[in-house]
Amino acid sequence: AVNVTVKGDNDAQVLLEVKDGDAVVSSVTAVQGKKTVVPVPDAKLWSPDSPFLYDLNISVICDGDTLDRVKGYFGMRKISLAKDGGFTRMFLNNEPLFHIGPLDQGFWPDGIYTAPTDAALLYDIQATKQMGFNMIRKHIKIEPRRWYYHCDRLGMLVWQDMPSGNSYG
Repeated sequence: AVNVTVKGDNDAQVLLEVKDGDAVVSSVTAVQGKKTVVPVPDAKLWSPDSPFLYDLNISVICDGDTLDRVKGYFGMRKISLAKDGGFTRMFLNNEPLFHIGPLDQGFWPDGIYTAPTDAALLYDIQATKQMGFNMIRKHIKIEPRRWYYHCDRLGMLVWQDMPSGNSYG
């Protein structure tokens, strides 16, 4: 299941729809401002080898009229610590997963902290994946949301360091 809370200014109903491509997996009507549990039966789990993402459509409805709608996505995965051979290891979806990947400081030749294009963001993640890595440690920088979307879509785990204001001294 996925938990969703839609915040709004009125008493309108909210239609929450989980989709797998064109197929509706689950549909729930809720009230704004309240946490709603939306079931995801027989969930397809996200992993680096199978980065499955569900679509989430949210519509705000009042007196039969759709006032607003937004689309998003999510992946179903569980990251945890568990014992494996007497050692505490990181698990993904209840299975041990060895995380391997580079420390990425996110510098760009022409823009320092800003990528020149979305294609450049995508290329870096694809190249990292092609080198056999399954995670990227993002070093003291937050990337544009688009970068994280590409990681989700391509199956790249992200270790996010705390951002720094470069205030040394």
